[in-house]
Amino acid sequence: MGFQTPLAKQTSRYQVKACDAKALLELIERVRSRMARELGRPVEVMSCYEAGYDGFWLHRVLEAHGIHNHVLDPASLQVNRRARRPKTDRIDADRMVRALIRHLRGEPEACSVIRVPSPEQEDARRLHRERDRLIAERVAHVNRVKGLCATQGIYDYEPLRRDRLKRLEKLRTGDGRALAPRLKAEIVREIKRLEIVLEMIRRLRLSAMPSSRKRNRRISTPTRSKCLPS
Repeated sequence: MGFQTPLAKQTSRYQVKACDAKALLELIERVRSRMARELGRPVEVMSCYEAGYDGFWLHRVLEAHGIHNHVLDPASLQVNRRARRPKTDRIDADRMVRALIRHLRGEPEACSVIRVPSPEQEDARRLHRERDRLIAERVAHVNRVKGLCATQGIYDYEPLRRDRLKRLEKLRTGDGRALAPRLKAEIVREIKRLEIVLEMIRRLRLSAMPSSRKRNRRISTPTRSKCLPS
């Protein structure tokens, strides 16, 4: 990580073990205390990091300890497109420090700051994101099965039909043969994986329903009326 202080033009760099929030906070406090002593006044700390795999837990830790943090959109950080762009921790730290300083000066083109959602808002997005991933998996399994069938001259097999396994038994290749045993076994395994994904999608759809709709879905059953002679 890098520090830019009022007493130095260069970015000072330190190493902290990944996910060690305690060590990070202790390091920030040491630097802040030293700057406060040398400047003779309280020091406010501003920080930033790129949005990515770290998510927002670090942002919440920093904000909870009085550090005004910014989560930056990596695509918004300006680079020299004509120059070669080596990527190192030192270069990344310098680039983000410069972008944050320009942003704090009021230069909107320096970088884009992401609006950090609350834990509840972040959790509410998970159903949609997981469903998108499952839909992509479903498409991949369907395409794989269709691709295997196409190599044998079979173009009308639909893996999403409910009778997919029953229809698989009746398939014949373009030259009239039954499916080869190993090919058929591979298709069956792919269908089994597809069925797992379909079940997950179904459960996600149910969990996204309002509770009242779930109850109505469970208890509603078709009824038949019978007219009695008067």
